Amino acid sequence: MLKWIEIDLDAVRRNTAWVLSRLGRGVRLMAVVKADGYGHGAAKIAPAALESGAHCLGVLTVEEAASLRRAGIRAPVHLLSPVLPEQAGEALALKLIPTIDTLKQARAFHAAVAKLRGKGGTCPVHLDLDFGLGRWGLPPGELQGFLARLSGLKRIRLAGLSAHIDYVAGQNSVEAEEKLRSFGRIAAGLKLRYPGLVCHAANSSVFMDFPHFQYDMVRSGNLLYGINPSRSNKAPLKSPWRFLARVIALRRVPKGCSIGYASEYVAPRRMLVATVPVGYSDGLTMAPAQRAISLGSGFHYWGMLRGRKAPFIGRCAISHTLLDVTSCPGAKLGDAVALPVRRTAASHHIPRVYV
Repeated sequence: MLKWIEIDLDAVRRNTAWVLSRLGRGVRLMAVVKADGYGHGAAKIAPAALESGAHCLGVLTVEEAASLRRAGIRAPVHLLSPVLPEQAGEALALKLIPTIDTLKQARAFHAAVAKLRGKGGTCPVHLDLDFGLGRWGLPPGELQGFLARLSGLKRIRLAGLSAHIDYVAGQNSVEAEEKLRSFGRIAAGLKLRYPGLVCHAANSSVFMDFPHFQYDMVRSGNLLYGINPSRSNKAPLKSPWRFLARVIALRRVPKGCSIGYASEYVAPRRMLVATVPVGYSDGLTMAPAQRAISLGSGFHYWGMLRGRKAPFIGRCAISHTLLDVTSCPGAKLGDAVALPVRRTAASHHIPRVYV
C-alpha cells in the first residue's frame, strides 16, 4: 500500500479503561462513536470500548446507528441529537434510545410505539436541555410546561436528562461551572419525580476539568481516541491513530531553485525533497487534532520520517505533497512517513489497518 491508516485497538481499550477507572461509583460510561468513530471506524471501535467496560454507545444519526446494528452490535445505542419525526419508526425498529427536545418528536415516537410495539409498549427517551450552545435542546425555563404536556403521551417514558455545555477548555470555566451546577439542580429535582432518571452533561472536556460533575453517566469520545482536550489536567492516554504514506520520489534540489505550484517556494539551501502520494483529497493540510504537531518554527505542517521532522514544502496538491527530508538520514524510496491530518477529515477511501 502507498498510503494507509494504522489504528491500534489496544490503545482504545487502554484509554477506555483509564476513563472507567476515574468514574465515581455507579457512574456509567457512554463511548461516543459518532462520525464513524471520529474517523477510526465505529464498527471496530465500538466493540473495543464495550469489551473494556463501556455501558453504551453514542451516535448522532439514525444512519450511524444502523451501521452499528448491521455490524452485529446489540449494545444500547443513544441518539445524541434529535431526529426528524419521520425517522421515529426506524429508530424504534433499531432499538435506539432517542433524544428529544420538541413535542412533535415525542408525538412521532408515541405513534411509532403504538404501531411497532403494540398495546402496553413504551419508548424511553432522553430530554436535552440547551444551556447556551444553541444547536438543539429545550430552554430550561420551558421544562416544566414541556413535562406537563409530555405526561399526556403514555407510551413515552422519560428515561434521561442531558445537556452539552458550551465549554472550551481554559476559556470559560466559571460560566461552565455555573451551568453545570444549574443542570445538577434541575436533575436533582426531576429524579424525585422520575426514579431511575439517567442525567448526563459531562463530555471529555467536562470530565477532565470538572470531575465532580459526572452525574449518572459520562459521554467520552476524544479521550477514547487518545485526545486530551484539557489544558491543565494530564491523562496517560495513547493515540491509536497513525496516518502513513510511502515516499514515491526523491530528488536533490539546489539552493535557489523554485519548486511547487506557482514557483512560490524557493529552496533556501541544497535540499533532498521527497514526494508522498497524499494531498488535500485525502484530508491532508486540515489542522491536525494534536496541537503538538500543528505548530513549528518556520513551517506549519510536517511529517515524521525516521524519527525526524520532514516539513511540508509549498502547497499540497490534490493527490501529492512535497517534503523536505534533508535532515532525515538514510531516507529512501518506499519509506513510510507519518502525516498530520484531522481524523474525521481523512478520506474514507484510505484503508484502515487494525493492529
